[in-house]
Amino acid sequence: MLSRKHTSTMVGFLLICSLFLMHGCSSGTPVEPEKSVNTLVKPTVQPTATKRASVTEKPQSTTVLESIDFTLSPTHKPFAEDLRIKFQSVVDKEFSVIESKSGISVAVYTGDLLWTYATGKASESRTLTDKTPMMISSTSKTFLSALILIQINKGLYALTDSLETVLSDHPDFLSLPHDKININVTVQDLLAMSSGLPNYNANSEGKSELIKNPVWKPSDLINLVQTSYVDPGTFEYNDTNVVLLGMIAEVHSGKQLADLFRETFYDPLSITAITLPEEGIPWHSNITYDLGDQLTTPHMAMPYGDLSPWSSGYGNIIDAAPFEFGYYIGAIGRNRYACCGIISTPSNMARWAYELYSANGSAVPESVRNELLNSFSEESIPPWSSSKRPGVIPEQYGYLSAKKTFQITADQTITAYGHLGGGAGYSAWMHYAPQADMAISILANSVFKVMGTCETENPGNCIVEKILETYLETSKG
Repeated sequence: MLSRKHTSTMVGFLLICSLFLMHGCSSGTPVEPEKSVNTLVKPTVQPTATKRASVTEKPQSTTVLESIDFTLSPTHKPFAEDLRIKFQSVVDKEFSVIESKSGISVAVYTGDLLWTYATGKASESRTLTDKTPMMISSTSKTFLSALILIQINKGLYALTDSLETVLSDHPDFLSLPHDKININVTVQDLLAMSSGLPNYNANSEGKSELIKNPVWKPSDLINLVQTSYVDPGTFEYNDTNVVLLGMIAEVHSGKQLADLFRETFYDPLSITAITLPEEGIPWHSNITYDLGDQLTTPHMAMPYGDLSPWSSGYGNIIDAAPFEFGYYIGAIGRNRYACCGIISTPSNMARWAYELYSANGSAVPESVRNELLNSFSEESIPPWSSSKRPGVIPEQYGYLSAKKTFQITADQTITAYGHLGGGAGYSAWMHYAPQADMAISILANSVFKVMGTCETENPGNCIVEKILETYLETSKG
């Protein structure tokens, strides 16, 4: 069992590692988070919602990943052998040119056919498999946007409702920094990342202190903001928006986000996933690593080579306190509330993308799906990378989803919907392409350092592009 004992080395490690979490996708619980939420009070401004349930005290979940089977259920048919060979060739080729890497896991899903593949290492001593769970990072945001739109569809509140209207009955509303948080921004502003609110992730020192605090609430993240808001209307990728949306979803349901995701999506769709921090990873969990080396699957893949100054190998995580990796994951989960704290596998995430974005999917009502797919701004945003490679087509951002256009040939493009994620030693890609009716999910336990062979901004998108190109070419033949 993992020890709850702190070491001074681990505290120092956590202080440093929090500085390096990716701004848009990162952020997490050094101790078990507080599970009780104050009884909700009557809102000062009457919202459009019906009467809401109270958030009740919920005991710490004892669920551990070691007891969970991440095999996608039900069983799906395989792709034809020639396509399986071609898909694997794409992954192997692109993975081979990446300099800083550990393992990569990929799933391709059409609603009927499923292909999965993994290569590389889950840790220094373990091989990565297609059932090895990893952080999906900011891909998690797609669950939240779907949940918010479902609540709106039920009439609990409206896209045009102000933050004050939808959050005023939250027990922590009055404690928010109202001089820095514009309570007049709308739910739509938050979903579109155009609220003008400050980004709490800019406060690295504050996050370092937060993850050491034994008492934690989502509002604590909002209280980390240091500057005042600006007028809404301009796109800025900002997790403050997402934390507030998570708080809205909870107060209008009387339930914690982990329970909402499970009840609304995981269980109905037979998707296996863990939501941090509420679902939680206890200090003693066998989820990742145990001192007795009883490494039974599925242990979570260890992050690799991402957290400077420990710049190489798995030692950047576990050398400080190998028995405290559960502590590390919990700490990240706290700063990742609502935005990026889900753990799963590519097969489950490919299934999620298909069920969310495809006209054949069942994750949301058709009206909600249409609302989501029509939410993308006419203004394109630059590639989210320091690279400005020729041929990269800018993306459009909608309600916590991105619309990506791949240049397959000189005269052919293909559009895909989804979200990327990364930071804290993990990388994630999730795309659904309507033209192929295909979803692709990629997870890696490293942050890739070089581009792929395609004219895309990152190797994950390169793999997606090549798989789509291969599938469409083979289908024509």
